[in-house]
Amino acid sequence: MSDMRAEPSTSGSGASDIPSTAAPADVLKKIRNAWIAGLITASVTLLVTLLAVFGVVQLFGFDAWEFVDVVLILGLTYGIYRKSRVCAVFMVIYFVASKIMLFMQTGKPNGIVVTLIFLYYYCQGVAGTFAYHRHTKNVGAIQQVS
Repeated sequence: MSDMRAEPSTSGSGASDIPSTAAPADVLKKIRNAWIAGLITASVTLLVTLLAVFGVVQLFGFDAWEFVDVVLILGLTYGIYRKSRVCAVFMVIYFVASKIMLFMQTGKPNGIVVTLIFLYYYCQGVAGTFAYHRHTKNVGAIQQVS
């Protein structure tokens, strides 16, 4: 796999080098992984909610109100996809709060390993969105000077 970090671009005219506006690949990867985790979270929540609503299974008191969770998760996921720092931070807060509430309802720390994996990706999304905006701010400042 090649390293696709932003390298200074050169024009054929011998003008001074101006850094590329493309964000580093590792930053974009963190953001991508976070919104993919969001899609997976929304999909699993939707599936469990549908199964609960149609009476197939009874899990943790899931009911039709969980559709609100699905919409909220999808909204935050779309925000992360659009590189929103606010959405990335709120996704971490919402994810942790929902897991705490689930633990309080069940009394058991179910799925702690999976929870930690998703939390890792959401935290990486926060780091990625902040790094992305820092990068775009620096590139904008360099371009104004040039």
